[in-house]
Amino acid sequence: MMHTIKAGFMARISKGQSRRGNIILLSTFVVTMALGFAAFSVDIGYLAVAKGQLQAAVDAATLAAAMELNPNIDQSVVETNVKTAAIEIAGLNPVGNHSGLLLDPSVDIELGRRNWNSANSSFMFAFGPKAVPYNIVRVTGRLDGVWNATSGQMEDRKLPLIFAPAIDNDNMIMKVGSVGTYQPRDMVLVLDYSGSMNDDTEFKSSNELGHTTINTAIDTMWTELGEPSYGEMPYAPTYVTVAGVPADVTNNIPHITVEYRRESVKITSTVELEKIILQDNGRNFLEFDELSGTTGVFADNTKIRRVWVESGGNLAISGDDAGERFEFDDADIVGYLGLDAVTYPHPSGSWTDFVDYVNDDSDVNEANYRSMFGTKCLINYWNERKPKYSQTTGLSVCTAQPLTAAKNASDVLCDYITAVEADDQVGLSIYTHSSSNGAYLESGLTHDIASIKPLYRNRQAAHYDNMTNIGGGLKVAREELENNGRQDACRVIVLMTDGVANRPSGYAEQWAIHQANLCKTSKIKIMAIALGLGADENLMLQLATITGGKQFIVPGGGTIPEYEAQLMQVFQDIAADRPLKLLPTSY
Repeated sequence: MMHTIKAGFMARISKGQSRRGNIILLSTFVVTMALGFAAFSVDIGYLAVAKGQLQAAVDAATLAAAMELNPNIDQSVVETNVKTAAIEIAGLNPVGNHSGLLLDPSVDIELGRRNWNSANSSFMFAFGPKAVPYNIVRVTGRLDGVWNATSGQMEDRKLPLIFAPAIDNDNMIMKVGSVGTYQPRDMVLVLDYSGSMNDDTEFKSSNELGHTTINTAIDTMWTELGEPSYGEMPYAPTYVTVAGVPADVTNNIPHITVEYRRESVKITSTVELEKIILQDNGRNFLEFDELSGTTGVFADNTKIRRVWVESGGNLAISGDDAGERFEFDDADIVGYLGLDAVTYPHPSGSWTDFVDYVNDDSDVNEANYRSMFGTKCLINYWNERKPKYSQTTGLSVCTAQPLTAAKNASDVLCDYITAVEADDQVGLSIYTHSSSNGAYLESGLTHDIASIKPLYRNRQAAHYDNMTNIGGGLKVAREELENNGRQDACRVIVLMTDGVANRPSGYAEQWAIHQANLCKTSKIKIMAIALGLGADENLMLQLATITGGKQFIVPGGGTIPEYEAQLMQVFQDIAADRPLKLLPTSY
């Protein structure tokens, strides 16, 4: 009996000791689990914050680096600028227990190029020194062993954990990445093709730009047109000299020449002059008699219509007993220049209208070419009086200012966009036009930037109309962006004018402002360029301000090369002023 009790008692003791052992083991396990949970709860929270900081630092560095992408300079310089910007910005962003993110420029910063593949409507990506000019940059942020290019040493950038060492995990390696490029833009050029866009290649600008500049400009146009010649008219403007009947020594009939200068004539005879009679357009007569010598200049105070020269025995030679008669109506001058045997070369205008223009136009007079006839004056006549394509075809091949400066500047923008290949689209609106819109959409939005160039280059000043309908140009561009623009693209209108809105008549400025407000509603920015002394800078500033865009002023008064250089710089600035975006990436 005693044995049985003792055995049971000992069994109970042994069982209690086993429970206590199990409790100790369980307690140890629970504590370990608690520490593990602490590691997970605290360290995971810490890691989540650190990862967010790491991604923010990488994104900031990527955007800063992407701002340095430029296809128009040496790409080795671009690479240096990109890496410098990325390292600098990364170092300003704390990550975990580090005061800034450290990047290894040889590993963590990659430059490359993405090209649009029209065959499958997607982008192709490539990285490395052959993928130039660069248009993307990839930045990788690592919390690991990172090479410090400044110190020349490897640095341990792993995140130290707080509780994880309790479960034998001292630190954590982390890596994130980001790819930056330009946000695609839908851009419509709205260009002024009014009649004033060739004013700096006309006699009217001689006082501002100088006679030499204007003459050189028109000389260039003549060369570009193939150096045309018409009748017996020279290129350089000269007075018409009319030769009278041949000398007849037997009958004492002299040979006389009359150089016509509109309000005066220079007369030369082979014998003594005796009497000169001038008749003006009002059929008034002015007589000069008791003359001496064989030559002289005789002036009236108005336009001379007819001249009689009495010299030697020629009193009755014209049948009116007043000497030899010379006629100077417009049609007569056409004949003297041999133009009556030549068909006028363009759809609008005539030789007699041209002669009348040279005789009476104030701008021709200011250029000191009044009544001096030459192909140079004819080209100016086309520029000023007949600039439309429907009037004078072929002027688009000529260097006409400031239009050619605008064309060259547009080339800069298109070339930049083409080189960057950032999925931009470009369209073209030209104003003014005879349509109800007051402008014409030469091209809708297209990736084929090269197709835009011939459109604006093959148009001349006043191509469709002489006037300036800024609102019409904006309306056509806005509707194209609204109807065919992409939702994820930045929408921009590049507006340029050298003048003042004057169509629709009576409310041209209000119409342009109304269109700007509609652009604002559609989130379209206007980049407004005021070109030259005649441009309405205040209106252009309003249009840009309404839409959150920018105004650029290219002042007049300088030389043509000066304002062309300024205008090209403006277009380059617009081309480079582009929003950035981050592309999806995974690690």
